[in-house]
Amino acid sequence: MGFYRLLARGHTEQGETFNFSLHVQNPAGTVAGAAAAWHTALGLLWNGVAPPADSIKQLVPTACGVDASLATELDPLTGKNLGQLQNVEALVGTEPGDPLPPQNSVCVSLRTAQANRHGRGRFYLPPFGEAQVTGGLLIGAAQGQVAVASQKMIQSLNGAGYQVGIWHKQTLTITPVVSVDVSNVVKTQRRRYNKILGTRSSQSV
Repeated sequence: MGFYRLLARGHTEQGETFNFSLHVQNPAGTVAGAAAAWHTALGLLWNGVAPPADSIKQLVPTACGVDASLATELDPLTGKNLGQLQNVEALVGTEPGDPLPPQNSVCVSLRTAQANRHGRGRFYLPPFGEAQVTGGLLIGAAQGQVAVASQKMIQSLNGAGYQVGIWHKQTLTITPVVSVDVSNVVKTQRRRYNKILGTRSSQSV
């Protein structure tokens, strides 16, 4: 089987970086084909066909965006990297307001027909604008837009022959994803603020 890891890499307004990834399989695939399919699918996630109903760019601040997409071929016997291709991306947000903190992220959950924790996965999108949250929760419109945009992205990859699935490191197999869902609870990604140098205000006591 041809297994591939697809990764998107970008920047936030605060100077931090982020990434998110998927795994796909295609017995007749190539790393070049996977990279091309990922470039197309990622653009669909971001820009949609009928935005804003099926896109996320309007949810992401203008100073945040995706800079690169990478496809890595995995050895079917060891799971180790065999080769990698990278595409330069210029996917920039259009939300004019202030951003949420870089560690705040909307999570897209991936479901398979396997009814246990091994049949579930997830990926974390770039931080959204503050206007997309009310009462501490993601607003309904944004929640629906993310769900549809994620669906279309996965359908694009599947349609190109690169079946999206949950990668099992121990068995070196993939279980196909059959649905996605998006919670209105904003998650925390601690690794997304390890490059920010904050300032402190101190008082003697």
